[in-house]
Amino acid sequence: MSKLINWKSDWFSGNFQLFVDGLQKGAITFGMWTSNAESVFEDQNFQFVNEGFWQSNTKVIDRKTNEVLAIITYDCWKSKALISLNSGEQYEWKATGIWKSKWTVSNYKDEHIIYTSNSNSGAISSDTDNKLLVVAGLFIKQVYNRMSVLLIACIVPVITTSTLRHH
Repeated sequence: MSKLINWKSDWFSGNFQLFVDGLQKGAITFGMWTSNAESVFEDQNFQFVNEGFWQSNTKVIDRKTNEVLAIITYDCWKSKALISLNSGEQYEWKATGIWKSKWTVSNYKDEHIIYTSNSNSGAISSDTDNKLLVVAGLFIKQVYNRMSVLLIACIVPVITTSTLRHH
């Protein structure tokens, strides 16, 4: 059975609100200067803790038990990520579409989550009840958004400086 979840985000903070049947059922809140985040969705509470340079890995921790439920590993060159659950199951996060306005989380067997976005809102169509996967899909998208902004912030001064030296 497919479940439809709507989401809204605050462009500046990157925080998300999740809605089911028009009622807010969850949120993802990012740290001000980090890509670490806290999330609540229905009855589940997760913490996302990044590790490594350029946030190459993220631990997903159950806030009630402090158990590591999953590890997210990023492939920055291909805009992909691998979500490895502690049960051994693996899911791929992948951006699709020309403008990267769609993305999926899938095990390529029986569980698929499809995300769509229009600027700062969108929809999630999920055929799984795994709340961790639903929230992780939005979290990963925001990590890639922040990496893009950081990359642009680093490149623009270099280009500006190099063009000013030639005049």
